[in-house]
Amino acid sequence: MFCRLPFSYETIIKFLLIIVLGVLLLNIYILSILFGSEKVKTRPKFLKQNDEVYIKAEPFKQSKGIHNVNQSPKKAVFVQINTTDLATKKILEKVAVLERQNFGQFFPAKIKRYHQAVLHDVKVTEPFSTELLKDSFKWTSGRQLFPEPMIPPLGRLLNSLCSSKVEKADNMAQGTQLKLLLTLEGGLKAVFKPQWYKRTEVIAGSVYAGKDRHNGEVAAFHLSWLLGLRRAPLTVGRRIDLRQEVMPVATNELLKTFDQEDNNTCFYGVCHYCGPHDPVCASGQVLEGSLILWLPEEFPLKKFRHPWQRTYKPNIPARWELDAGYCQVVRKSEMYSTGPRLLDIIDTAVFDFLIGNGDRHHYEVFQNINDSAVLFIDNGKSFGNPYVDHIDILAPLYQCCRLRSTTWTRLLWLQMKTISEPLREVLEWSHIAPVLSDAHLTALDRRLLVTIAAVHLCFTERNGQHNVIVND
Repeated sequence: MFCRLPFSYETIIKFLLIIVLGVLLLNIYILSILFGSEKVKTRPKFLKQNDEVYIKAEPFKQSKGIHNVNQSPKKAVFVQINTTDLATKKILEKVAVLERQNFGQFFPAKIKRYHQAVLHDVKVTEPFSTELLKDSFKWTSGRQLFPEPMIPPLGRLLNSLCSSKVEKADNMAQGTQLKLLLTLEGGLKAVFKPQWYKRTEVIAGSVYAGKDRHNGEVAAFHLSWLLGLRRAPLTVGRRIDLRQEVMPVATNELLKTFDQEDNNTCFYGVCHYCGPHDPVCASGQVLEGSLILWLPEEFPLKKFRHPWQRTYKPNIPARWELDAGYCQVVRKSEMYSTGPRLLDIIDTAVFDFLIGNGDRHHYEVFQNINDSAVLFIDNGKSFGNPYVDHIDILAPLYQCCRLRSTTWTRLLWLQMKTISEPLREVLEWSHIAPVLSDAHLTALDRRLLVTIAAVHLCFTERNGQHNVIVND
């Protein structure tokens, strides 16, 4: 005879499950002790389910270079949130607050006089003068490429650059983009970037997608002037007759890349990606482009990798995109711990965000000048998509939370009148007007407010404006 159990089979199963669960929890506890130095970070409450996070093997360690990312899987896995995404969320929240505020009339008289001076400078046009262009190099110093106010007015210089005769045309093989190196009257050299896109064409994709935008170079030069960051070389929009001005003085290497497609003169030049499969074609024989006055040999440049450089690899973030304390890592470098270089990088970030340039992988300074400013050279990857704001370009600003008082004041000036209005007025005098579409001008106003919101976020996180704005 069998004895009847005092409890059911369901009770036995529940009891066994409890034992298994207990063993499992005990194992987890033991593992947590063994790997206690590696804390598991959970998703913050304010992150939604679709927010992007990155799984890495271990937290960042100090590395030899500020560009390095430790990716060796050795210890317990933890989750590190994309800090640029979090900063973007906070900045956009601050934008919503600022949109409801009135900035007031901080400097009504000063800004009016400034805009009048700007328009006066570009309106003054006189016949071509090589000497004017040569004299412009006398203004060059370690901190600027041209003075404020302009003497002579800027319009004279731009008109001279746009009217100068081309004495020699050659390939400029450096880089990935098609460019011509033109020698102008008096031996002056200038870089010619051809037109690839119509004004209204939207460059979709990554922040560095597409070819250089010649009109972006022109607009970027004038914007740097309006911002008081006079570090971009003189740039004009110019239409060149390829058969009359270029081909008769072209080198043999350049000349052999010319061809005729229907009634249009085309060429492909020499560069990393240049070839017969991808020529640039004139409208007939006239090609529009930007002409950038090159600095003479007595001003040699030195190139550095940008500390906030992208990886240019899909789905592989750079360290600065993940590490909220990345600015402190940068400041451990002697180059950025003293002197004006870090503030220059932050100024450059503001400038690049406004123009939509996320391709500043390197930067140049004057080689033989101590504390040389970071120069705004090569702004072709700007004004590509007016409907997308890549706020991560501002990472040096919102991670370091430092900004020059002069830059901050100029941003406030331009916010009062909207930055697009004075730029539109100035660009109307360009030889290739209209330079920008209305959509790009609207984007400038929007991005200026985003920039100001990023600074206000720093005020909040650093306990006041006095801990952010630097008198330098």
